Amino acid sequence: MLARVIACAALALAVAPAAAHAEDELPAVPVPAAAPLMSTAHSLAVARWGTDPCGGQVTMSWSHMGAGINARSQWMSIDVHDPSTYSECAIVYNLDVDWDWPKLCTVVEHELGHLSGHDHVDDPHHVMSPYYVFASPECSAASQQAQPDSAPRSASSSRRASSTKRKAKKRKAAAAVKRKPAKKRNKSRKAKKAHSASLAARGGFFGCVLVAAR
Repeated sequence: MLARVIACAALALAVAPAAAHAEDELPAVPVPAAAPLMSTAHSLAVARWGTDPCGGQVTMSWSHMGAGINARSQWMSIDVHDPSTYSECAIVYNLDVDWDWPKLCTVVEHELGHLSGHDHVDDPHHVMSPYYVFASPECSAASQQAQPDSAPRSASSSRRASSTKRKAKKRKAAAAVKRKPAKKRNKSRKAKKAHSASLAARGGFFGCVLVAAR
């Protein structure tokens, strides 16, 4: 059996407005994320793709992966163009990421999208963008119902969530004081591109590894 590994490459993103990110105002999700949250995200992914990837047999785990990547998916296949042949499917989520519900939900949809046979697309608004910049519409709409703060958490994770909220409020207050008139906030095209790159780097990118056997 000959095996080969194909790494998914990152694509450049179009300019994205700063308003697309409101992560500082959203409740943090303690990790590993609670099973009900992962189940809700999985259900939204199945509804989006119209299939439960790998026959519903996807191994999910959490690991320290460092900065810059949100998750990584892997699977075996005898035909890379036929998702029905995918097996030994697995997704690893990064413990080192600052998660909120829209981001977690979108990343779950993205990785299950790979396991459904979908590749990256060069559109930051699409769930299959190689970078997380915008949450998917259904994940944003489900934010209130998901209520990540209601998930069981340890005392230490509760303190971290409270600390994150306090820091977010301080940053928001400081930004309000330093806010400049609208005319001075206009950016050149080059500056907007740099800002978009910064958003993408902060949002993290998705990874996928296809182990194709024949």
